[in-house]
Order: sequence, then structure tokens, then C-alpha cells
Amino acid sequence: MRTRMVGILAALMLLAASPRPGAAAPKAYVGLFKDNAVAVLDTAENRVIGTIAVPPGPHGLVVTPDGRKVYVSSDGASTVSVIDTATDKVVAQIEVGANPHGLAMSRDGRSVLVSGFGTNQAVLVDTATDRVVGSVPVPQPHNAAIAPDGRIAYVASQAQNSLALVAVDLTTRTVVARVPLDKTPRALDFSPDGTRLYFTVAGAAAVQVLDPATRQVVAQIPVGASPHFSPFTADGRLALVVAQGPGELQLVDPAAGALAGEVSVGKAPHWVAATADGRIAYVTNEGSNDVSVVDLAGRRVVATVAVGNAPRKVAVQPGPSAGLVTPATAASATGTAPMAGHALRLGATTFDDRGTRDVRGLTRVEVEADDYYFEPTFLRGTPGQRLTLVVENESGTLHNLSIPALHVDRDVPPKGKIEVEVTFPATGVVHLFCKVHEALGMNGELLAGDAAPQPVAANP
Repeated sequence: MRTRMVGILAALMLLAASPRPGAAAPKAYVGLFKDNAVAVLDTAENRVIGTIAVPPGPHGLVVTPDGRKVYVSSDGASTVSVIDTATDKVVAQIEVGANPHGLAMSRDGRSVLVSGFGTNQAVLVDTATDRVVGSVPVPQPHNAAIAPDGRIAYVASQAQNSLALVAVDLTTRTVVARVPLDKTPRALDFSPDGTRLYFTVAGAAAVQVLDPATRQVVAQIPVGASPHFSPFTADGRLALVVAQGPGELQLVDPAAGALAGEVSVGKAPHWVAATADGRIAYVTNEGSNDVSVVDLAGRRVVATVAVGNAPRKVAVQPGPSAGLVTPATAASATGTAPMAGHALRLGATTFDDRGTRDVRGLTRVEVEADDYYFEPTFLRGTPGQRLTLVVENESGTLHNLSIPALHVDRDVPPKGKIEVEVTFPATGVVHLFCKVHEALGMNGELLAGDAAPQPVAANP
């Protein structure tokens, strides 16, 4: 009798989760980092049907498995906004501490883990009450992933002298292990069966594969430059890799441990979310202010939707794909905002060129770091000149200043500032870059005398 009741309950749950005839198509939610808003996409027509205002700098964004709530962290504030998807209105604000970054949702939908970058805490939120129920110390957490059983989470710690994946027990709310890294971790996701954790690190054109049982990196899968997020489809047959350098969505076959295909998308892709049936992926393109709608089987973009300024995170409600392409959705949307700088390509290196400043005779100069450039990009000084660079990060993103020739490697925290002493070369140029976003054009040079910008074959 008990077995029969369990079977009936399971069938009822499946029926409740299944789309009803005539039910609305799933919606996709896109965080617009520079508009302080969330765009709502109708996936049936691939168009924006509304925007929802949130506090400054929407960073993390996840949807509950039942599709009823969306959680959005704002790293320019100290809150996580709760959106009711029935009304597309913010119904609660959860205070979590300064500069919350990525969010991770448990598979059962009961918990959201907030990476509190500004508080050095991984903060656990109960979705039934929308209240904080605990926290665990983690230095500068950026993104996280929760294991399918909901017990263990891995949190990417970006503290410069403590780079690691930190394993956290969500039941006891303690750190149980650290996996030290030599490069800055970016984003991560568990395979559906929990046997593998895929993650990316700055400066490596490969997806790292961790065995959670041994807490060892067991493989590296070569992909395009500057891979960011690499989530699995629900069936585990594909991992979707956002390769920011070439502007591609790359498809990895986890069984083969190899790249299986790629699709060109927009400029500076940031995040990706797939529909529950694994047919369609939505890729946010931060540099071109749009979303690419990708047919995963056909490996092609079927629509491009202008959404607003600096789309970053995206999440899709559960439910089947609404449809691949119609005459209404096949055409690319227009009206995206232009980028402020211009790309300068020298050899294998791209510079988001924000100008050259003559600093001869100066001892101290301010340099702005933002998404994803240095301004000014080029500094012209006299041979052997010593100069203090005051680098201020105007964005809510971790940046870095690396000058290998001068043995400089300094992180610049969001809204933070650093000072670095540099010396111009006797001749030629010295290359500088952000090791996290180098492939996106965040490069610059110190120019000695009348030297012109020069190509860089490879960075050490």
C-alpha cells in the first residue's frame, strides 16, 4: 500500500510540474548590470515583455525549480531581491551584507547560497521564509555550486593570497575542505549525478574537472580563451561553455571529455542557461547588450534579442522549449547601445583602446579599471621614468593588474583601489593586463619615449 501511495504521489508531482495545455511559455530572466534591472523574456516569441527595477549592480540570478521565484543579488547594495514570477514584481528584499556576488540554488529549491564578496561569508537563505539562516566564512567568495544532494557546496574564493575552491557543509555550516588553486576561480557547476564539478579559472583556456570524492582536479578540457560559466544541461549530455575571448558558446561532451562543437554568439558573452528539455540555450552578451537564443541540436543562433545595458546572469523557468524559430523571432533585434571605446588589435592581443596619456614629468597618475578596459590604455613616459599608478576599479567586478616584466600581480577589488610603482623600459614597451579579462581586451602598455604600441605574442 505504501509503495502504491508513493507511486501515486510521484505521478501527481510530475503532472503538476508538466505544462498544461495552453499554459504560458517559460520566461527567461536577465540581469542588466548597468541598468539596475532585470529583463523578462517571453521565450515563445523571444522578446522582452517587461523590466523589473532592482538595487544597483544585479550580479547573481537564479530561479526556483518550481519557477515561482527569482532571486537577484545586487553587488552595489547589500540585498537579494525576491521576484514573484506570477506578477514579475519584487516581493521581498533580503539583507545579506555588502557586495553579494553569485547565487547558487539547491536542486530541491529549499536553499539559496549567496557569495558575500564584501563580507567574506557564504550566506544561506531559506526560500520558504526568505530569511538568512546561517553563514560560513569564505574569503571573497564569487560564485558557488551546490551538490545535487544539497549537503555540500563548493565556493570559489577569489582572495588573492588564498585562491581556492572551498567545500562547505551546508548542514553543519562549516568549512570541510579547501582545494588550493594557482589561478583565480570564476564559475562552477556540478554534473547532474554529482560525480564531477566543472569550473573555470582566469588565464586558462580550459575547463577544469574536479572529482568531489577525492577533491582532486582529474582533467582539463581545452576550450576557447577566457572560459567563464560551464553549466551542464539537465540530462548531463552536454556542458555549455561560455568562451568570452572568441565570443562563442562551446559544447563539451562530458563522456568524451572533449569539445563537440561551437556556436558564434555576441560580444563578450557572460552567462548561459538552458531550457529544461536541453533544446535551447540563452546566452547573455555583455558587450553587445543582447541575448543569443541557440538551438543546441542545430548548433545555430535562431534569434538575437536586445535586452538593455550589460546583460550578465540569465535563468529560465522550468518547462519545455517554446519553439525554435518563427518568422517573428528569426530576425535579430536592434537598438543595442554602442561600446564607448574601440578595439585595437596588435598581433594576438586586443586592446579596448581608451586613449594614450603623456605622463612625462609626472610621478603619480590615476588609471581607471572598468568592464573591461584600462583608461588610459597607453601611458607614454621617458625611458627609466618611475611612476606610481593609482588604479581604481569603478565596477562591481574583480579586476587585476599584471605586469610580468615588472613582477606585478595585484588584484583590484570591486570599487577598490591599489597603488603600484612602475618603471618605464629603456626602449620599447612594457605590457600590462588584467589576468581575469585579458581575452576581452583589458590590456595596456607603458610606452618609452616615442615607441608605438606593439603586439604581444604571448603573456608569461
